[in-house]
Amino acid sequence: MIYESHLRATEENAWPLDTSIAWDAIDLDIACTERDLHRSLHDAALIEGYLPVYAARLMQLLWDDVDATAVLSMELYEGLKHFTALARYLDRVGYQREEVSEASLVAARERALAIAYDKGELIAHLTNFMCSELFAAYFFLRISRRTNEPVLRELLGYMSRDEFRHSASAGDILKKRIDRDPAVAAHVLAAAERFRHYGSDVVQVPVAEENDFEAIMAMNRKIRLLCGLAPTEHLRESIGD
Repeated sequence: MIYESHLRATEENAWPLDTSIAWDAIDLDIACTERDLHRSLHDAALIEGYLPVYAARLMQLLWDDVDATAVLSMELYEGLKHFTALARYLDRVGYQREEVSEASLVAARERALAIAYDKGELIAHLTNFMCSELFAAYFFLRISRRTNEPVLRELLGYMSRDEFRHSASAGDILKKRIDRDPAVAAHVLAAAERFRHYGSDVVQVPVAEENDFEAIMAMNRKIRLLCGLAPTEHLRESIGD
């Protein structure tokens, strides 16, 4: 079971919320100059808090895949942990644009109630999950490089590493299916070319910042490893034809 290796990685890289982060050391003077970053983190918090709903939807489609449901259970747990960490940080620095609370999270989840996930689109959903987690990793990494507030930098470092693990676990779920049926690779490639971030269920999500080549190229590498061809390469071939 691939679950065991990902469980081991999760436990080895665990960071207790209350003891790993020096919450009392937040530099409020620096934080008050970074409201633009806080606005981005506000939306990220709502996406993370959507995980218990989103992961449950995928689990319903994957009920007969023990590995996939086990991996998603870790995603569900860590997603809500990320929401809690971001909400706590924004509260500590006095971010007031829109309170990140249980009420705001419930309102965000409500926006996704009408969305239905089709079993026939399972490979596309798994591909979106894998790529969304990869873009989340680079999103947190990018902000950790931009912030001058040391506690936020440390927090986002932990979270970006979690997201890289989540993307890897989704990739392993897809690889297992491709190994069983090589035809699945074409569906993964097609889904990657029309990638939709699952966070778009609850907030407006740009796929990547302008000229965010690091994340885009990482996605291309990940798809190439799974499918033997990257989306950009496939699109160039299609144009050539």
